[in-house]
Parts: sequence; C-alpha cells; structure tokens
Amino acid sequence: MLLFLTTVSFAQDSIDIGVLKYSDLRVVQKLTYTKTNKSEMGGHLGVMPFDAFTITPKIDFSYGKHIDEELAWEINLGGGYGLKNGTFRRLEDPAYAIAPDAYRYLGSVMANVQYAPVYAKMSWTGKDVYHHDVYGILGAGVSFEQAFLPDKDFSIAPTIAAGVGFRVFLTQSSTLRIQLRDDILLQNRAKTEQQQKRYLKQNFALTVGYTLLK
Repeated sequence: MLLFLTTVSFAQDSIDIGVLKYSDLRVVQKLTYTKTNKSEMGGHLGVMPFDAFTITPKIDFSYGKHIDEELAWEINLGGGYGLKNGTFRRLEDPAYAIAPDAYRYLGSVMANVQYAPVYAKMSWTGKDVYHHDVYGILGAGVSFEQAFLPDKDFSIAPTIAAGVGFRVFLTQSSTLRIQLRDDILLQNRAKTEQQQKRYLKQNFALTVGYTLLK
C-alpha cells in the first residue's frame, strides 16, 4: 500500500514540459570563413562553348565588395576572341559555300550583384573538409563583338546577365571560384537593317578563377 501511494504521489508531482515545435529549432554554426566588409579581386579563365558557330576562350578580371555574408557587388571586365567552330567551317566548305552572319566575342564590361544564401562544407575522399558558398548573379553592362564577314561590322550591345557560382575557400584570404553565367545581348546589325536590325544573342560562359579576399 505504501509503495502504491508513493507511486501516485510521484505521478501527481510530474511537470508538463510541453512539446518542442519545429519552428523553435535553430541550427547555429560559426562561420570559419567570413566575407563581410571584405573586398574580392581576381582573375578567371573560361570558355564559351555553346554558340552555334563559334567557340571562345576568354579571360575575366573581377573586383567587388561584400556588404555582408550574403550580398555583394562586383565589376567584371572580360576579354576573348571568338574562333570558328566545326559547324562554321563545314558551311564554308565548297559543298555549301555559305558564310554565316556570325559575330565573335571581343570583350565586355559588367556590373553584377551577388546573393549567396548558402554556406556549407564538403568532404573530399573522406579526409579534407572544404568550406564553400553558393551564389546567384544578376548583372547588366555592354558587350563588344565583331562580324566574321569581310565588312567586320562592330557591335556594342546592351547586355543583361544571370548565373550561378561556387566559391571554395582555400584560406582566409583566397578562394577558388567556379561560375556559370549567361549573357543576353541586344545587337544592332547595320547590314541586315532592311530585314531585321536587332538580334538577341546569348553568350553562355563557364569560368574558373582565383580570387583574393582583403
């Protein structure tokens, strides 16, 4: 009887701690590599492989400022030289004797905004752990291109850009950046003004770069 009464007493004295809601959960992770108020500058090598008639090796130089861990602005200066691809050369063959009205990329000046909502870690071969972020890009600027045809028509095209990139932190002051960016150009072509003056053109580029954070 005494044991029974003791058990009942403990049951009556139990405290209701309630239910922990999912919205109350928070994961706190200290950032090992930070970007807030730091400048970032570097060089990038890349290629534009998806144009119908050209393939373009390119080089970019970038300088930007990180407002906080997520938001940054960046100025990008690009240069390159479009080369004829296999399709272009086949059309030039005597069997077709066609000269495509293609334009080669020469350079661009872009102002971009970066938004990096993701900071994460990845393990390589189960040993080394690399910290990285994932960012999106929106930008605007101008692109410079020139026609392959003998008239060498020169185009200065308003350009908008969108893309995505990965920033792998090598040290506290250096990163490896892998980036995909799609530039959309609005070209005015004088020689086809009677048929169609304005053309939309895409320059899709893959670049790999090394940058310094200061």
